[in-house]
Amino acid sequence: MIYVFGFLTQRGGKGPIAGTGSSSMSRKDLVLGVEWIPMIRGIEAVLYPTHEFLRFGRMQVILSLGNWDELEPPAVPDPGPDECLFNTREMWKDSGDAETYDRALHTLRRCWMFIRQFDMMDAATLAKWGYNRAWSGSLMFIHFAPDAYFTLLHQRQPPALVLFAYFGAFLHGITDYWFMEGLGKEIVEVVADLVGPYWRPWIAWPLRVVEPG
Repeated sequence: MIYVFGFLTQRGGKGPIAGTGSSSMSRKDLVLGVEWIPMIRGIEAVLYPTHEFLRFGRMQVILSLGNWDELEPPAVPDPGPDECLFNTREMWKDSGDAETYDRALHTLRRCWMFIRQFDMMDAATLAKWGYNRAWSGSLMFIHFAPDAYFTLLHQRQPPALVLFAYFGAFLHGITDYWFMEGLGKEIVEVVADLVGPYWRPWIAWPLRVVEPG
């Protein structure tokens, strides 16, 4: 995973994909994960044959996702980002792909819950978590969102793009890691460009995160 993102962020100029010599269209496809999403999701296929052995061995601290399976977003969203995210359901309420979007939304809300919990943990509890803390919360979306969602994303369907902007905003929270530098911001900016002014109000929170003030 570090290799995939490191390759993206280091091969360009100012941004993750900048300076690659690609056309504007192909650059947007790259930012939206045409290459790196299948590579990240492919990690599961690599680990699957030995996962049970690894998760009970010396590498268990790396593979543990803590309380991820126990997290369940509330029926009434918390004020703030969770409420903004929850309200995106209005975009697809009459869509034939509503179930796919609902599942993707549910995964994103769980990611937000996972990330936020570390703001309230004491040092002793944090020490027990090992490696997979807040930084991995956003990346769980790529692993756990349904396949059908990524098909809709690569078709550039507006609801899929809006949800991906929230994912980008979550990534922006870990932009201090060298292998994630700038990618979250660029995702939000590409989505804002693609959805245009009509859908732009739906990504107001992600835009505030990457362009404060």
